[in-house]
Amino acid sequence: MRTTATLLMWVIVSWFSAAPVAQGPGGPAAKALGFFHALPTRNPDTALRLLRPPPVGADERARALAVLPERGELQPDRHERVKLATFEDVLAYHERGRIFETKVIDVPQVVVALHQRAVLLISRPALRLLSGAELQALVAHEVGHDYFWPEFERTLAGGDRLGRQELELKCDGIAVLTLAALGLDLARLADGLRKQARFNETLGANANAADYPHLDERQQFIMALRGFASSGQDGIQPGLNAGRNRARRQRM
Repeated sequence: MRTTATLLMWVIVSWFSAAPVAQGPGGPAAKALGFFHALPTRNPDTALRLLRPPPVGADERARALAVLPERGELQPDRHERVKLATFEDVLAYHERGRIFETKVIDVPQVVVALHQRAVLLISRPALRLLSGAELQALVAHEVGHDYFWPEFERTLAGGDRLGRQELELKCDGIAVLTLAALGLDLARLADGLRKQARFNETLGANANAADYPHLDERQQFIMALRGFASSGQDGIQPGLNAGRNRARRQRM
């Protein structure tokens, strides 16, 4: 029987390295930033619409749910349901509100993860530690994994650490564009990542830290992409209005 003890084997969890990784012009951060600079627009809403993949199909979604452990899911209490509702606009904006299923899981780490493009797994410590705005930001990062899922599978299968670091930064980029398009506070992404890292480090949950960029590098990348998203002729304001309107329509 699959139990709570095996649950973390089924999720993508972001641990962080304790020391910065030296990077040159061709390093993961430069490549990730180059990906966004190569887009034909700097408008967050337009860029995300260009990048957005089709959602996972019903059959794939059913398979994703079927392979989850049979035990380990928690029923959220009233306060947790309020916290979970904070990221509904993020999912609606990405047209994933009716696609992703959210489950609260019984693990000691702060976990916000996407399973097989269909299930958001959020731990009780995450709901207790993160503010609503920070949870929104980390969920926006996990939506980024849906945008780059084939790339994630390739880096995982090949043990490509630099590729995985680049991927995580690109998912941070999707989160930055999402928050910008919805008019949300971009600073909450770095705040949430830092809280998650510090909490999990106290548990010794950093075995695969080398697969992830250092927090300082992520902070620098977020700031660089923030400048990218707020510059250019079409600017950030049109994306803000369009994003809010689309999220509102998706909830209806």
